[in-house]
Amino acid sequence: MSDAASAVRWLLDQAEPEARRVAVQQIAKVRGHHAPELLIRALADDDWRVRKEGTLVAPSLEHREEVIAALVAALEETVNVGLRNAAVEALIIIGPDAVGASIDALSRVGAQARKLLVEVLGGIADARGTGALALALADDDANVRVAAAEALGTAALAGEESRERAIWALAEVLSTNSPFLRIASLESLSRLAASLPWAVFEPFVSDPLLRRYAIAAASTSREPPAIRALATATGDASPTIARDALVALGDLLAAAHEDGTLLACARGAIDVAGHDLARRAAGHGEDPRARGGALLVLGLLRDSLDVPLLVGALGDDDVAERADLAVRMFGPDVMAPLLELARGSQPWVHAAALTVAASFEGASVMDVRSALRDALGSTFAQVTSCAVELLGVIGDASDLGRVTPLVRHADERIAAAAVNAVSGLAARHVNAARDLLRESSPPLVPVVLGCILLGGIATTESLRPAEVRLLERALAHDDPHVRRAAIDALAQAGSEAASDAVAFALADEEREVKIAAVRALGSLGRVEPLIAVIADTRDPVLTAIGLRALGQADPRRAVAAARPLVRHSDPAIACAAVEAIGQIDRAERTPTPEYRADREYALFSALDHPNAEVVKLALSLVGIRPGPQGLVRLGLCLDHPSSEVRRVAAELLAQDKSPASQGLLSVRYEREKDPVVREAIALAVSIRPSAEPPRSERGDPATESRLKAGK
Repeated sequence: MSDAASAVRWLLDQAEPEARRVAVQQIAKVRGHHAPELLIRALADDDWRVRKEGTLVAPSLEHREEVIAALVAALEETVNVGLRNAAVEALIIIGPDAVGASIDALSRVGAQARKLLVEVLGGIADARGTGALALALADDDANVRVAAAEALGTAALAGEESRERAIWALAEVLSTNSPFLRIASLESLSRLAASLPWAVFEPFVSDPLLRRYAIAAASTSREPPAIRALATATGDASPTIARDALVALGDLLAAAHEDGTLLACARGAIDVAGHDLARRAAGHGEDPRARGGALLVLGLLRDSLDVPLLVGALGDDDVAERADLAVRMFGPDVMAPLLELARGSQPWVHAAALTVAASFEGASVMDVRSALRDALGSTFAQVTSCAVELLGVIGDASDLGRVTPLVRHADERIAAAAVNAVSGLAARHVNAARDLLRESSPPLVPVVLGCILLGGIATTESLRPAEVRLLERALAHDDPHVRRAAIDALAQAGSEAASDAVAFALADEEREVKIAAVRALGSLGRVEPLIAVIADTRDPVLTAIGLRALGQADPRRAVAAARPLVRHSDPAIACAAVEAIGQIDRAERTPTPEYRADREYALFSALDHPNAEVVKLALSLVGIRPGPQGLVRLGLCLDHPSSEVRRVAAELLAQDKSPASQGLLSVRYEREKDPVVREAIALAVSIRPSAEPPRSERGDPATESRLKAGK
């Protein structure tokens, strides 16, 4: 025995658990054939920390075949439960190399060990394991059969073919008389997002033990009998089944709210008990999923007594989206009570209701405008700013006079909304805007108001020479707000005189005015002044804004200016440089090979930036049209120190369906420790099934016929 092995053995004999744990770490340094024996001793230890250390060191040992053989043999241990469980975990961590030995052992060990081997195969993403688990569904031992059904729920990690094979194998055993095997199979089919004919699950609706699983299966079907079963279950005597049905039906309605046939089918199957449950759940804030489903059911049923529940939910962020959809499902009849209830509601509810009303198809525009005009007098800034913003979208010419006094409101939200509203109204009602310009007097702040009105007019038609001169004079105004408004209006004017005036504003003493000028020069297509701004990196924010503006004005010049900045120490500048490269991607429909090479070089450089946000942004561009080198770089980012970068890299690699990408993801899954990244990789390698399974993976013709017929 070597000195290293002797030292480890001595430490494993110590009474102190920490000494034994340190000993386990040293097993990887043992050469020869003593390592497997020492590993088994560690896995049999009384202390869980020592056993855990042993599972982690197992993959790094020499003579892997001997190690795996020793671990498989340990599964037959009848006394030391800790050893058996630790051996299972160690084999799973070792990964695909342990699959062959585990499958071979299934034919020669007892039932207890076979059950543990099934757990091992279920924990390793490998198609060979899926095949063995499918066969284990016919094992002589009931516990092994149930364990195999549970383990097949992870088959998607081994790829789409494994997923399909698992689905068909599980579906076939649903005809068994064992309720536990049925339950395990139904749970795994749910985890695999199996899309099977409703007739396969329908027989279980009347079974008290299996009804819950049948209802869950109904949520993935669009067949009328499944929809009726799901809708009927919202009134089930079991609170758990009724709640689950309400959630599932809500998800289905959200995804198919334009399917009239489906809606009619569900509406006709909901009974009084289901309606009552929906009302109770819609007013209960502790279960957002059930509440969201309940709101959609109420929208589906269209009972006027339920409108207060829908309106109240519009102001709750947890369910606001579902409440909005429920109101639209209700139809135009909801509008009058909605607007009436909104007036007496909390300000956030009032504002949300106005927003829904303003975009409601079929609503009376006159009634909505009237409600918005009334809301201008609200004592709540949230309501007033919302009304101003919406009038800017759907208001008429008369609303210019109502909104313009609010341009200089003390509340910044209201003032900002008024600026946007005045601009939008002026663009749609040019004559009314020019009339207002002529009629304005000093109390209405004519200079800043004139700039806003002219900016709106310029988006619709060319400004007159006198109007451009007015804006040029405004650039010398004492108030920086006026100067900024003038720049914004000149950017819309687009004339050469306007461009020269805006370029002059780069020397303004106010930083916000200077920033507005940089953005305006991008809109006006003035390249040279922007290049000068970018060259001066003393102000990172201004440089970043300049890069974005140059990307708008001349994408190719922007890339040339951005390339040396992708590794800049300031993340804001580096991100702006990467964004500039992305802009030319969108502008270039037929990029030259030289451009592609320059683009890849710049983006690959950005992937080495120390800031994770820069790397993520560059990754998103590399992943758009990755070539062979791009895929390699995405794969390298799976080992990045930042878990967020690894997650993004996994999601981008998932878009490439090549075996190489799937292989990179599968290998990384075995090493990845972060649970969020592991989940992302698991989703990445799990692809939704086709309508029919591949012929190579289908069962015998008789089985296929039974499944399609639902027998």
